[in-house]
Amino acid sequence: MKNILATGIAAVALVTGGAAMAEYPVDNNITFVIPYSPGGGFDTIVRQFAPALEEAMGTTVVPENISGAGGSRGGQAVHRADADGYTIGIYNIPGLTVNEVTGRDQGFALSEVTWIANLAVARYGLAVAANSDINSVEDLCSKGSPAKLSDTGATSTASVTTRISFGIMGCDIVDVTGYSGSNDAMIAVISGEVDATIKPVSSLKKYLRESGSGDLKLILTLTEDEVVPGVPTVADIGHPELAKFTLNRVIGGPPGMPADVVAAIENGLRAASESDAVTSWADGAGVELGFMGATETAAMMDDLATFYQEYKDLAAAPE
Repeated sequence: MKNILATGIAAVALVTGGAAMAEYPVDNNITFVIPYSPGGGFDTIVRQFAPALEEAMGTTVVPENISGAGGSRGGQAVHRADADGYTIGIYNIPGLTVNEVTGRDQGFALSEVTWIANLAVARYGLAVAANSDINSVEDLCSKGSPAKLSDTGATSTASVTTRISFGIMGCDIVDVTGYSGSNDAMIAVISGEVDATIKPVSSLKKYLRESGSGDLKLILTLTEDEVVPGVPTVADIGHPELAKFTLNRVIGGPPGMPADVVAAIENGLRAASESDAVTSWADGAGVELGFMGATETAAMMDDLATFYQEYKDLAAAPE
């Protein structure tokens, strides 16, 4: 009887062990969708996180670029995938949020995405040429004519941030678009084509006196707390709500993902964000890691949707 009982226990253990071995995520690769072409910021962060995520989760993570439609095509691919945790994606927020509140059909609803984590955040700053007589927002808004600001396109996140921010502050501007990239938009300020530009502080740093060439000076950060010594914040000028303008690298999956699978990926991404490889890369690249778990990320997404809905008329690209 003892032998039969021992054999039964061993069989149960073998079956249980086999089932455990087959549990998520070790029986399949995880496809990590990047909704843009190789080489950009979203592509870079996924490819930096992927090896650390593999190590944390014990499986293979395969980055896959699915570009098109301003990031919507990649989002659609994730949305259509099975909700088993083997397809996740990175989302451009608030770019997709703005698209949605202004009525653009993206082929999926952000409210249906299973939010898993936020990896990084970029905060904006307002810069003018280093030799400019403009030293504050008040100076910029009292020129006697609308200030000119440079942007890549009217639907870009920086352009939307510019229009809403100055609209809230009651300052007339002309948003000069068409520059091929953020760098060209900053050079337009240096050359005197325009008066100012709003760009991520991390991008502006290479032109600031404290950290780069000294061709630009920062006159405002769109933050509540001081991030650059001596530079006023939007809280200092009485508009703390403008600190909501950030660029976030948000991770999501198909609708209806099981809670335990979400938790497993969340924990893997958290471990990856704390790994030496990722933190060293972020320090060297000037990337501000800002990990949030699934619950906090979902709350942030709801908050941003409400915020941009309030200013959707200003967010809409001018016709």
